[in-house]
Amino acid sequence: MELKWVVQPQPDQKTVRELSGKLFLPEIAASILINRGIGLPESAKTFLKPSLENLFDPFLISGMKDAVNRVIRSLTNNEKIMIYGDYDVDGITSASLMFLVLNRLGANVSYYLPNRLVEGYGISEDGLQEAENRNISLLISVDCGITAVEEVEFAQGKGLDCVITDHHEPGDTIPRATAIVNPKLDGENNPGFELSAVGVAYKFAQALYRKLGQDETQLEEHLDLVALGTSADIVPMIGENRILTKFGLDQVARTTKPGLKSLIFISGLMGQKIGTGQVVFILAPRINAIGRLGDAEKAIKLLTTRNENQASRIARILNAENKRRKDIDEKTLSEALEQMDEKIDLEKDRAIVLSSRGWHQGVIGIVASRLVERFHKPTVMIAIDGEEGKGSARSIPGFHLYDALKQCEPYLIRYGGHKYAAGLSIAPEKIETFRKCLNEVSSEMLTEEDLIPKLNIDAEIELEYISEELVDILEKFAPFGPQNMRPVFVTFGCEIVGTPHIVGKKHLKFRVRKGDKILDCIGFNQGDFLNKLTYRPMIVDMVYIIEYNVWNGIKRIQIRTKAIRLSKR
Repeated sequence: MELKWVVQPQPDQKTVRELSGKLFLPEIAASILINRGIGLPESAKTFLKPSLENLFDPFLISGMKDAVNRVIRSLTNNEKIMIYGDYDVDGITSASLMFLVLNRLGANVSYYLPNRLVEGYGISEDGLQEAENRNISLLISVDCGITAVEEVEFAQGKGLDCVITDHHEPGDTIPRATAIVNPKLDGENNPGFELSAVGVAYKFAQALYRKLGQDETQLEEHLDLVALGTSADIVPMIGENRILTKFGLDQVARTTKPGLKSLIFISGLMGQKIGTGQVVFILAPRINAIGRLGDAEKAIKLLTTRNENQASRIARILNAENKRRKDIDEKTLSEALEQMDEKIDLEKDRAIVLSSRGWHQGVIGIVASRLVERFHKPTVMIAIDGEEGKGSARSIPGFHLYDALKQCEPYLIRYGGHKYAAGLSIAPEKIETFRKCLNEVSSEMLTEEDLIPKLNIDAEIELEYISEELVDILEKFAPFGPQNMRPVFVTFGCEIVGTPHIVGKKHLKFRVRKGDKILDCIGFNQGDFLNKLTYRPMIVDMVYIIEYNVWNGIKRIQIRTKAIRLSKR
């Protein structure tokens, strides 16, 4: 799909020079910070050198005091606690963290994850029955529960107290739980508003340790779990999320958890630098795979076990399940594309809704994301099983998915989620009506401009200004994610030098020159562009990121292209 190149406007040059001078930054780096709302010297210093001391007081989240007090009472009375989680990476890491923390504090604690294929998302009657069978007194939810109004009422009626920790959007009615810890209830001014579920769990652990007078630095060994869940859940990588993820990725590199070490090894990442990209595209899919295809509790065992042999065995299972999941992905994507040809009018429809009785509900979210990437429209994939369809929805910038589903509420059994991702249940006979409703809502919420996919560019730069000093500063912008993406640059009028060629399957390797500067370039999956590079001199415009490439111990600056076009200048 053709992308519209959008270059950020240059900020006031006097402000740029002042920030550059005070922090000894290249002006191009100062410009990017200013455009990202980090223009004050103190905030820029904090951004470039974050500290765990910058974390906010966990008791700023409402409900925290009541939740902590209820858990302390259960510890004192040796009550049985059950952690009720979710089957994605954020939910699995949340449950693992909560289990490890409470276990260290001496709690009589167990965990429970719903089976995606049997129970679906959230607190279920089966889960509550299991709590009753275990003689549980206190249920603590992680990454779910904020919309479980009836389920919480049912549980409390059976004498089961519920403490909800969640980060999803609340519905019109709030569950009458013993305590609720969800920053979304506090509004956007709360410093934890954009936390992942595992981030909320970590704040809960901080508050618990603080109240009990424990050494909070002991919790830092679990920042590896926070980094995994936060990166995988694609929440904004700013504020608290960014700090926790930065130090969490450092902890991943030195993790003492046998399961995580085994997973890193079997994924081929041992000895490599692990950033958010490696988490999202390599580690997270393996943790997710087993939950997508059935029972996710093995993933918690992987992340909590101290047994090296068990860890290695489970890591191999997750790796095998991920390969199986990929095969199902490809088959489902192929069927979805065929169905689109029959049912979707890309000229008129502003949202894509597809359904089938043959689809595996564990992979439809992945396929929905791939369709969004390809067609740049909000997409809902529905797997029908019996009398109910389970849907996964993914969105685009400018379209608040949860708000849109709320307008289609009469046609849904239930729904939940947030701005860019959501889940739903629907009766099969309501799917066509829902499709029409979502398209009507999309037509109201989306403009023609919203439907044009954009390649956002931080700044235009000449090759002569690319230096090790600049690359080193840009590395300090990490960890990268939504609202803090890796800086993207554009250079116009570069000359191709030497002979471009293909490496790997479809990766384009070439060199460019402008002025006296020559740099190596690689374009992943851009091999098709090679056919256009047949003339000399060949002048191109490039959008790219700047990084180091280390090969045989030699570190060199490399341009990684995101888009190339023949220059019109």
